Amino acid sequence: MNKLSICQEQRERVLPVLSICIGQVIWGFSYLFTRIAQRWASPDVVLSMRFLAATLIMTALILCGKGSFSLKGKNFRVLLGLALLEPPYYFFESYGVYYSNATFAGTVMAFAPVVGIAAAVVFLGERPSRRQKIFCLLPTAGVIIMTAVGSSMGIIKPLGVVFLFASQIVAAAMKLFNKKSSEEFSAFERTYAIMISNAIIFTTKSMIDLRGNIHAYVEPLKNTEYVFALIMLCVFCGIVANLLVNYACGMMSVTKISTFSTIATICSAFGGVLLLHEPITWMTFLGSALIIVGIWQVTRNAT
Repeated sequence: MNKLSICQEQRERVLPVLSICIGQVIWGFSYLFTRIAQRWASPDVVLSMRFLAATLIMTALILCGKGSFSLKGKNFRVLLGLALLEPPYYFFESYGVYYSNATFAGTVMAFAPVVGIAAAVVFLGERPSRRQKIFCLLPTAGVIIMTAVGSSMGIIKPLGVVFLFASQIVAAAMKLFNKKSSEEFSAFERTYAIMISNAIIFTTKSMIDLRGNIHAYVEPLKNTEYVFALIMLCVFCGIVANLLVNYACGMMSVTKISTFSTIATICSAFGGVLLLHEPITWMTFLGSALIIVGIWQVTRNAT
């Protein structure tokens, strides 16, 4: 094997991992920016503006020749399935953050490997190793510890827990559709479909809730803190992170993809503590350590 082939092989192995790691780090901080934005607007309005702006930006990229979107000769149903699953996910996630906090919302993502691996086994026939089955339980143990601490402090409402766990069930289904749709659709096309679907659903819901009051809809834009959080959610947490993760989804198994979700847990937990001054204890550090070890062990030699 020549040097060019070796470099190509290394790049194909490293780039997906690097992409999904960066994407998950960005998503980890999305809980932080969501929490900030929700100080000034309802979860539905935040979601509407976030995805409406992202759709407009990506449409502009297509018109400028910097991106492309085509359905010709492709299986549209799998892309539609992915697009339709996204709004429920973001609905559950946003209201989960609303009824808890950024730290706890991020930790619930530690259950993603367990749910994702189970879904991959049932629907895709993937077979995780014994080590993966065992060590994917460590993130679960970590989140249980962090949840217990948060509940004792009175900062987590039961409804928030329900919403956040519902979001992870939907997320598992999304990974399956993302993997399947990656066979025919590029990362840009999948991301664009996701942005359009979310924009339509949440803008419609916001207008219904506000009874068509445009003034009330745009009122939060007068606040600079809200605008900053919205830009971060739209550009980085919306477009950039989705492009990176969707690219990786086309290159790795659902089992491995699922394990990387817990990277966002660490970023969310410590972002909430450092920037939003949410409470933290030594038990939080213990839970985080279990999550990190679990990720490392499950992803070793996984494909």
